[in-house]
Amino acid sequence: MRPLGWFLFVVLPLILILMIFRACGRDAVEITDALGVPVRTMYVAEDNIARPGIKRDIKYIVLHETGNTSRGADAKKHALYLCYTNETSTSWHYTVDDKRIYHHIPDDEVAWHASDRLESTGGNRNGIGVELCVNEDGDFETTFDNAARLTACLLESYRLDTDDIKQHADFTNKNCPQSIRDENRMDEFREKVKYYQKEIRE
Repeated sequence: MRPLGWFLFVVLPLILILMIFRACGRDAVEITDALGVPVRTMYVAEDNIARPGIKRDIKYIVLHETGNTSRGADAKKHALYLCYTNETSTSWHYTVDDKRIYHHIPDDEVAWHASDRLESTGGNRNGIGVELCVNEDGDFETTFDNAARLTACLLESYRLDTDDIKQHADFTNKNCPQSIRDENRMDEFREKVKYYQKEIRE
């Protein structure tokens, strides 16, 4: 086969396949343990308005805080709320507390958490929404650490880096995640994530 024929019939199709694969991103992963923190799946029903079912690529991890300081407002309570009592379209992918993590919507589906509809570069269109519980009977420092563990796992799974960790406030004027922002802890969070990424890679 002549060089041009070889390129057209062998090399070019391989290049096109690789380009399509890269454009489509990776399939959603199912994390059951985030470096020692159990991750439990409790998906919102497919016919629920909080789960639009729109597939997308994953470019960001978007941090939030629940803002719910009530006693007992842990990850399980938020999972039950999303699945059974939520009457709005508001939704997110994971809720983290000081003991466990709940997964509510598949990573490769849009959730309504970033207040920016379906902007092409927005948090809803491209981000995995992670809510940190702030219930008064929880240990926020452990929640903070657990969220860093989950974020490290997600970054490694989807070939992202710490520059791809965003805040809800990056997409709207809402002060969220509030305590992390008020106490200037984003750099600390990213450093924790980097530490756990190294642990995953070893």
